[in-house]
Amino acid sequence: MVTISFVIFALIPILWMFASSLKTEKDINSYPPKWLPTIPQSIQVTIDYTGMDETDPAFYEKDAMRAMWYPWMKNIRESIGDVTITGVKDGRKLYTAETVSSMFFVGQPKVVPTTIFNDKMMDKKLPIIQENKLSKFEWEGDSGKSIAVTPSIAESDLSSRFSAFYQSNELIKGQVVAISEQSNWVRVFSSYMALNKIAEDTAGALGFAQYFLNSAIITVASVLVQMVLGGLAGYTLAHLIESKKWKFFWIMFFLATIMIPDISLLLPMYLLMKDLGLVNSLLAVILPHTAWGIIIFLFKGFFDQVSKELLQAARVDGATELRTFLQIVTPLSIPIFTTVGVMTFIPVWNEFLWPLVVNSSPKYWTFTVALNDLQNQPSVLQNMLMASAFVSMIPLLLIFLFSQKYIEKGVAFSGVKG
Repeated sequence: MVTISFVIFALIPILWMFASSLKTEKDINSYPPKWLPTIPQSIQVTIDYTGMDETDPAFYEKDAMRAMWYPWMKNIRESIGDVTITGVKDGRKLYTAETVSSMFFVGQPKVVPTTIFNDKMMDKKLPIIQENKLSKFEWEGDSGKSIAVTPSIAESDLSSRFSAFYQSNELIKGQVVAISEQSNWVRVFSSYMALNKIAEDTAGALGFAQYFLNSAIITVASVLVQMVLGGLAGYTLAHLIESKKWKFFWIMFFLATIMIPDISLLLPMYLLMKDLGLVNSLLAVILPHTAWGIIIFLFKGFFDQVSKELLQAARVDGATELRTFLQIVTPLSIPIFTTVGVMTFIPVWNEFLWPLVVNSSPKYWTFTVALNDLQNQPSVLQNMLMASAFVSMIPLLLIFLFSQKYIEKGVAFSGVKG
């Protein structure tokens, strides 16, 4: 019961983080707190241009953008998943325009930073929308299909607000004849899409996935090198150094490195990486994580438990020390390798200061550095930060889920007691 209770209470913050990544700002700040997010609504607006002589597609695109972005900004706190504008003229479809919530929140600080609108505002904002592909606009013109329009306004609070906005000003050149609304649960994941879109401006085409990939490369490389160097050093201390004096010296040497504060090594390591020409590279983050004294000590404690008679038998049969290590010691040491892998993975994956100092180029940032940058951007909302934090936790959860039994065995046989 104690174990079950601990698991439940440990999962509550994770579940709350995931739920918050799906909520709007209004839901996150609501009181009393809401566990489940509000299902976003898809708004479909039909605008009739019958009787207008204008034939330039740019005119209609600007009108469609005004019909989407302006009322959405007026109702920015509401749970809107997407807005679709259908333009009709003389019973034929003229165009279709669409903006999804992820693109709206990415572009909102640049396109509609305030709720003050005017007739010429979209002339300056349309190039921003087009350049960043924030909205879709499909022009059909005279080749549009016939469409029957039934004037109607959905009986909902959100549709009524959109209708009131269109009626209260003359910003929209056409006549709004219909507004419909339906739930779209897929749009609850818009924060994840928006997060990736925002990161494209700094990280490149991969977006936030580039930061995730950088963290994965650095962490996996560090874990592998720690296993190789730490394993060989630990095996050497346990079975190859016969002199007790030298063995004690090297054990104390590696343990002494643990006592050095990391912050005191920051400047010397940076100057070293600068002299090596490795600043602004992933290798600069990997190299300081290739040999930790505590890892060598753990390997040494585990290898002390390996039967010396078994190793001696391998030597009698003509096996080299490297072959003995690879074919006999390593298969018996899966628990300690797993433990070391997890102990290396967690601090390297979560590290912030060293990657921030040694890499100023965004394309080499890890996700921890990217999170620090994202929270300072005006277009990043609370649900996007929660989404990024939840994504970063997934590898840690998987590691613990699949490595738990090996970790327990590794700690039991490594000499670590408590």
